[in-house]
Amino acid sequence: MRFLITGTDTGVGKTFLTVCLLRQFLKGGFKAVGIKPVETGCSPACKDAERVSRTCGISLNPVYSFRTPVAPSVASKLEEKPIDVERLKERVEECCRGFDYCFIEGAGGLMVPIRENYTFLDLSRELGLKVIVVALNRLGVINHTLLTVKACQCEGVEVASIFLNRFGESETDRSRETNLDVLRSVLNVPVFEFRGEGDVLPFINEITGR
Repeated sequence: MRFLITGTDTGVGKTFLTVCLLRQFLKGGFKAVGIKPVETGCSPACKDAERVSRTCGISLNPVYSFRTPVAPSVASKLEEKPIDVERLKERVEECCRGFDYCFIEGAGGLMVPIRENYTFLDLSRELGLKVIVVALNRLGVINHTLLTVKACQCEGVEVASIFLNRFGESETDRSRETNLDVLRSVLNVPVFEFRGEGDVLPFINEITGR
């Protein structure tokens, strides 16, 4: 089973969730692997890809890495390093082969362009990836999450779950008290609270049938 881990924005905890999922799947005896195939802001190290790779014990460098901290399509032009989508897809398929569970971490949100007119949503559709959405529990998360889910639905891409990341909540943000209940009431998709590694277990049990 293969998943794209995307966010409602950049900096919402995609890598943290990817690492937590990998640790728990591996602890459960499953063959699991993670990869961040495209990373920007590598100066020079690709820190997110390194964390994911270190967690699963397999050295998997990004297929494309850029120093400039912008969308991949923009970084590609600025650094004159063209992105070959077919090569990217072939590499992702190759990395996932032989594993029970494969987690592909995106860059930013679902509609971030990998190259002109080609987004992570397109990648998900073409590779048959189920989408896991990470969202920060803050004002605006309802709109951002619903837009992300709607984009998937319009393209026939399955949303496996939503993880509402409660890390770094602001005490003055009243929406944090109601966001979870609202999302659960309006979405026909599992929505999980997320603070740390133990919070991914309900998702794993649901996926694996344990």
